Amino acid sequence: MPQVRDLSVVDVPGGCILTSCDISAGFGEKAHDGLVVTPEVTARLTLRVALLEMIASGADVVSVSDVVGAEMEPTGRRIIIGLKEELSKANLNHIELNGSTEENMKVTQTSVGVLVTGFATKAALKLINVHEAAVLFAFGEPIVGEEVLQKMTEMPDYHLVKKLVADSSVLEVVPVGSKGILYEANLLAKLNNRVFKETSSLDEISLNKTAGPASVILTAVKKRDCSIFEKHFSGAQYLGELCGNEEQI
Repeated sequence: MPQVRDLSVVDVPGGCILTSCDISAGFGEKAHDGLVVTPEVTARLTLRVALLEMIASGADVVSVSDVVGAEMEPTGRRIIIGLKEELSKANLNHIELNGSTEENMKVTQTSVGVLVTGFATKAALKLINVHEAAVLFAFGEPIVGEEVLQKMTEMPDYHLVKKLVADSSVLEVVPVGSKGILYEANLLAKLNNRVFKETSSLDEISLNKTAGPASVILTAVKKRDCSIFEKHFSGAQYLGELCGNEEQI
């Protein structure tokens, strides 16, 4: 599996090395930024996306690199502060940052890119892992731009994602970003050679709206365990089923 969604997966002795990445541009305090936010917040939300993708796969984060399209002082320094704050939020304080800033040109628009590297044994990975009847749930709501700034504390957090990955009834966990819930649900089904049958109460706008910095988390759960799962995870929103070929009619 060389690539699964936004993850690259490379087989190595003993398991797999995985990479995930994300970028934010035009969010900051420079002259040509489209949305005015602090560099610290831009950094945190950018790293959040790549970290959640890695953690949701079942892999352990082993390194983080950043590419900052701004000068070190003061913007780059503030971005690095934000990245370290997000690592701390994810209980990854031990991870050392490596990266680069732009010192040769005067930059008038903020840009932050991150690369996260992880490792997992093949048994630990929860990728292309739906081999039985499954139900799809969602946590959170699709928000973007100003909405994110207003509801940052309401988005699904690292603790939830780690708890989902560790649950034996959970087959896969998928962060949703700019392409929306329906796209990711259908892609999850396709990668597992299944079909997503949507029966949720969400309207078309919500299903297709961008979920910004992974403001929604999809979770594929063994159908036989879904009642117990809903009791353990009270915030779960039912979306529909992931059906095999024989169940599509």
